[in-house]
Amino acid sequence: MPLSPEEEARVKRILRRDFLFLAIAMVAGSLMSFIEMNAGDASLRGGVADERGIVDTGYILTAPLHAWLKQHRDWNDFFALLNTLALAFPGIYTIYVTLLFGDFDLVFRYLATHILRSFCGWFTYLPSSSEYLMSYSDVPDIWQCLLKECGDASKEPVQPFVSFFSGHVATMVCCANHAYINGYRRLGVFMHVLNALQVVRMLATRGHYSIDMIIGWCMAVYVSRPAGRLGRWFSRGRLEEITTMEPKEMFERIIGVDAERKERRMSMLARKVELQSLVRSLEEEEINLLRESVMDTTVTLAAAAAAAEAEAWSDRRKSD
Repeated sequence: MPLSPEEEARVKRILRRDFLFLAIAMVAGSLMSFIEMNAGDASLRGGVADERGIVDTGYILTAPLHAWLKQHRDWNDFFALLNTLALAFPGIYTIYVTLLFGDFDLVFRYLATHILRSFCGWFTYLPSSSEYLMSYSDVPDIWQCLLKECGDASKEPVQPFVSFFSGHVATMVCCANHAYINGYRRLGVFMHVLNALQVVRMLATRGHYSIDMIIGWCMAVYVSRPAGRLGRWFSRGRLEEITTMEPKEMFERIIGVDAERKERRMSMLARKVELQSLVRSLEEEEINLLRESVMDTTVTLAAAAAAAEAEAWSDRRKSD
């Protein structure tokens, strides 16, 4: 049964989409299977595992820098001090937006990510690498040395600290994204560059594993969003409203369901009745188009083609 040009283009688009997904799924599945079976083989990364059998690709990539810092501990202390001073940017910026503008978005994100980090560290304490190059100019060692006498960092035992996940990365990324989205784009980009540099330094000093950096970034970008929403609400509300809020309403605000509901209804986009009616009609049209697109798959197209062929064959039999 011949198709119109529009129907033929639609069929091609659907087939192209579905087969592209199959190709992506096959590549992703092959990659996951390879990593699952070879994750412990350090030779594939061009390095070796440590004495505990831990393989860290970031450690392997920064091995030359690690060896240099190990031979030049003064430079290690200097870079650690620079990293500590770089953390002043998020601190000063947070004080600025919180006290001057009453914006609690960022400080709530800090609280959420660092409380969760402490929670993880309490339930599972992961010791630092045996190759860790400790520096008393680094955080948190610099704070611990304010409370007790610290000797030679190259000879003293390693100070205990929570390694999972990286508080350095989570703090810097939270602040960089907040600055960028609130109009301080150059500052945001600058702090992202600082974050990249501190990631390289912490890998080279073995202060964190690569997974600590990855999860720290994910915490800042994704997990801290509900805390940011709660902080924005807190900025606009009053303390008395928190104590009188219903548990269900508080729960929905924390997990972000209320924000998603408002976005779907698009109530913040337009307050006039005429515009709200137009927005609702556009939203319904978009949902219907999405449903039509989702309903069309390779299987449904094949079934429709088979049904059409069966109907055509039946018509030919009747005509004969």
